[in-house]
Amino acid sequence: MDAIFEQNRATLTSHYDDLRQAENQMEQLSKAPKLDEAALFAQIDRVKQARAELDKVYTHMLLQIRKEMDPDQIVRLEGR
Repeated sequence: MDAIFEQNRATLTSHYDDLRQAENQMEQLSKAPKLDEAALFAQIDRVKQARAELDKVYTHMLLQIRKEMDPDQIVRLEGR
């Protein structure tokens, strides 16, 4: 599991940084003295896209980890 995480760390970090940057830009737009509604809504779309990309990378990593688990480990993980 550690090896899988290490393989994915750079990609996760990059996508997380992209999300944080998009969120910061959205916050700046929302606090601007003259609100540009079109720019703000476009930035909201960029935030949503960045979040979706991060979710995909994270889910892909979890699926890689799950493939390495035996059935008993999966049952314990799911709390059954």
